[in-house]
Amino acid sequence: MDDPRQAIIPDPPLAAYRPYFQPGTAFLTWATVAGEPILAPATTAHLLRSVLREVQEELRFTMLAWVILPDHLHLLLRMEAGEPREVARRVRFRFQRTYPELLGIPGQMVVWDSRQGLESVSELAEFAARLDYIHADPVAHGLVDQPEAWRQSSYGAWVERGLYKLGWGWRPPQRLAGKRWEIR
Repeated sequence: MDDPRQAIIPDPPLAAYRPYFQPGTAFLTWATVAGEPILAPATTAHLLRSVLREVQEELRFTMLAWVILPDHLHLLLRMEAGEPREVARRVRFRFQRTYPELLGIPGQMVVWDSRQGLESVSELAEFAARLDYIHADPVAHGLVDQPEAWRQSSYGAWVERGLYKLGWGWRPPQRLAGKRWEIR
């Protein structure tokens, strides 16, 4: 029998992303200091998600897509009010303050690289590419063979919405050919 991973599921058509897009959506990337894989344990990822939810209640934003990898994360969010920089500042600060507590270590520690990526997404094609990038990133890093196998991601929610079909992302998405976003 043929390996189902060999099937090619095309990228969703650009029009399928339109209901979820608004100009000014923000794409954020944060990396850990020296690429340390501190976000790999489920408890650490859970703490980060809890901090994100706390800040979300305060600053009123919608997290459209997210992925937490061992040494970095990507978020695609839409602000109801305020600035994405404030989201980044609060989440990074609170996580850095509470992470040592999780480990039972007194005092403070530096968790985040001082560089961070924050870009405004103002076109539908760019929004689609960023959404796809977030969900394909665990596969691109060789952490899993299929996006659905990575638990710390919003991929499953997008399958439930019907944007992605099961099997999408098992091969590099065409929409991402030649794209690479780095922290600046």
